[in-house]
Amino acid sequence: MDDLIFDKEIQDENVVMGPAYGEDAAVVDLGDFYMVAHSDPISGAIDNIGWLALNIAANDIAVSGASPRWALLTTQFPIDHPKDEIREVMLDLYDASRDLDIDIVGGHSEMIEQIDHPLITTALLGITKRPIYTKGSEPGDKIVQIDEAALEGTWILASDFYMELERKGVDSKVLEEAKSLRDEISVVDSALKIKDKVSSMHDPTEGGVLQGLYEMAHASENEFIIDSTPELKEISVEICDKLSLDPFRLISSGCLLATVPDFIDLEIGKVIGEVRDGEPSVIFEGEKIDPIEEDELFRTIRSLS
Repeated sequence: MDDLIFDKEIQDENVVMGPAYGEDAAVVDLGDFYMVAHSDPISGAIDNIGWLALNIAANDIAVSGASPRWALLTTQFPIDHPKDEIREVMLDLYDASRDLDIDIVGGHSEMIEQIDHPLITTALLGITKRPIYTKGSEPGDKIVQIDEAALEGTWILASDFYMELERKGVDSKVLEEAKSLRDEISVVDSALKIKDKVSSMHDPTEGGVLQGLYEMAHASENEFIIDSTPELKEISVEICDKLSLDPFRLISSGCLLATVPDFIDLEIGKVIGEVRDGEPSVIFEGEKIDPIEEDELFRTIRSLS
């Protein structure tokens, strides 16, 4: 993508962050404050797609140091999609907007023949006095994980493939607990709580926590040494074991990654490593991590569908 997007010139000098590897949002200097803008499609989930669409986009605004405020939504439905299910998606969106204190201010809706399930793309705006970037880490910083990895992937698998997972031997109690993870997907409160203490933050989505760390390391051109295993919930471990998945490569909204100057203590989170001056890379369990080409969720959806 470098030659298609990342090396293109930005003409407006007020744009202080345009398209860049690993960055969660664009940033525009408006004088008294910065506007933070992000867009994201939801393509791997079916149930709760409306709620997920706003929450995932809000995470990316929050880890950029801004409060999410205004959303524009593009909703696309199959041509023969039942009206009651469309209504459910729209109600889901407005429930999420109230929870997050976001106004839906515009967008576009259509019904088309070329898709077989709903798709939602969210464009979200927020404002801040101090933007935070994925690239902001400095050698000597601590690498902090707040909340467990693989939450989103665990939730989607249990919600969309409940019967298939039961047939593979996952206990129904585990699946019911996994379905309840929906309310743990947001990192907005945690990100806004620590934004004044961190050098960088990132929301690890596709590719999981390892891809999130990879993006932070390469964006900042630093070496990330992970010397403590990232945390997981037991239900994620059980479901991933049954499906032969790597939970550290499973979509992980709900987990927040941050780098923090060594002299600052956070009240929340677990230190999982440190930033060093060196070749941009992530060292985990003694090995250099390659970029994650495909999230474990999408590989699993093909095998279960």
